[in-house]
Amino acid sequence: MASPSKTFEGTVPPQGGGGRLDRLVVEILDPGISRSLAARLIREGRVLVDGQVVSKPGFVPKPGQSLRMVIPPPEIPEPGSPLEPAILYEDEGLAVLDKPAGLLMHPNTTHGTGPSVAGWLESWKGEGLPIGQGPERPGIVHRLDRGTSGVCLVAFETEAFEGLLAQFAEREIRKEYRALVYGRPRFVSDRIQRRLKPDPHHPGRVHTTRSTRAGTRDAISDYKVLETFDGFAHLRVEPRTGRKHQVRVHLASEKLPILGDPFYRVGNFGPGLLPEGCPRPTRTLLHAHAIAFQHPLTGEELTFRTGLPEDMAEILEFLAAAAPDPGAECGQ
Repeated sequence: MASPSKTFEGTVPPQGGGGRLDRLVVEILDPGISRSLAARLIREGRVLVDGQVVSKPGFVPKPGQSLRMVIPPPEIPEPGSPLEPAILYEDEGLAVLDKPAGLLMHPNTTHGTGPSVAGWLESWKGEGLPIGQGPERPGIVHRLDRGTSGVCLVAFETEAFEGLLAQFAEREIRKEYRALVYGRPRFVSDRIQRRLKPDPHHPGRVHTTRSTRAGTRDAISDYKVLETFDGFAHLRVEPRTGRKHQVRVHLASEKLPILGDPFYRVGNFGPGLLPEGCPRPTRTLLHAHAIAFQHPLTGEELTFRTGLPEDMAEILEFLAAAAPDPGAECGQ
């Protein structure tokens, strides 16, 4: 069931003459969006003045001219395409999905039309999904980064949705990741306990902090080494809290940045360290391997796992052959 296009219409009032188009889009068509988003939509050709597309945010319409903004329905991954989620489990209240890397959980902005789990979910189940996380996140209980693959939960009705949210809030849901990192861990297993705060220099990112002031959040991640190579390691990571970019930032803080991570880099670690002929990562090599929770409607304890995606498995196989561990043990 495809979602329809959204259409917003209005007329420039006499007192509105002389105003920029991006300002009028917000004031007349959709007060819920920002000027910057309005400008982007205009540049994308979504806004018409008297039936003609205008792509300049600074254009000044005349009083009495009609304004129209058309937002097409979100793109939906085609059946069998690399971006189509796999259904690991489904009942009347919820589903467990295997999300492919490259697929958003939900649009990053209002009126986003790129493919996402949320859009795919609406095309599958129709309208009426729980929107407790926001109208742009129907059915979405928690999120994985766009570049992260693996298991995630979605809910079809309110009781299941709220029950899962409560388990996340109480830290009762157990998650397990696989990460391929640069460097050699100091320990076979360890706990990383560093608070996180938004990065004022890079909106959308976070960094570690020793501060306990407002705006900082506690964050705990446990890891265990599964395999080591010459200059690389394969880790199991279990986040005990669910903070934005937590696993990526925590591992980078230990000088174990994840291969392919475009944001959280450390020192000279980078693709140039990969052995000659090794496939280059095209995304952050982080995979949500398993999730365990109590079914919010039946009380049953459930665990779901999914295997490594092809890109991670291929690089791990190459490293095992081309960069075997020289024999040094991890520190204890």
